[in-house]
Amino acid sequence: MYLPDVVRVFQISGGAVAALVVVAATAVAQGGNTDVSGVWIDHTGQGAVEIGPCGNLGGSTGPSNRVCGRVVWLKNPDHRSKSGKRICGTQVLGDLRQETGNAWESGWIYNPEDEERFSASLELASADTLMVTGYLGVKFLGETFTWKRAMMKLERCAPGAGTHAGTP
Repeated sequence: MYLPDVVRVFQISGGAVAALVVVAATAVAQGGNTDVSGVWIDHTGQGAVEIGPCGNLGGSTGPSNRVCGRVVWLKNPDHRSKSGKRICGTQVLGDLRQETGNAWESGWIYNPEDEERFSASLELASADTLMVTGYLGVKFLGETFTWKRAMMKLERCAPGAGTHAGTP
């Protein structure tokens, strides 16, 4: 073997090792935390939604392999929908089924301000970042928002103050 051939072998194996490290790190990042449960600050910073198994969020019903979410904090706790309904306590996510380690599909999201319901999906981008997509019909034509996990305890809305959006 000539010296240039030895150098080429080391370059190839070094690249392969680097690629393996990147693949392994990605797998750990994706597989390491797949828990979407918890309190998430919405994209506006004006509200927070607690996500957990359906049936465990005060009145929500559904199979345990699905997640739901309810408004638990608002910057303005007296904020109301366009028809005057109180938003605190309203169920805004429902029946999202885990499809892969970090993705939930086939559920719905409810906009309590406008009182509109859309199809929804969630993707856990990292332990503290949740991508929330709402859409009508075709997912790729929907709108995706970034929610951040609440890092501090928030003063919760009054229990049972909102509505249940789970029933059309």
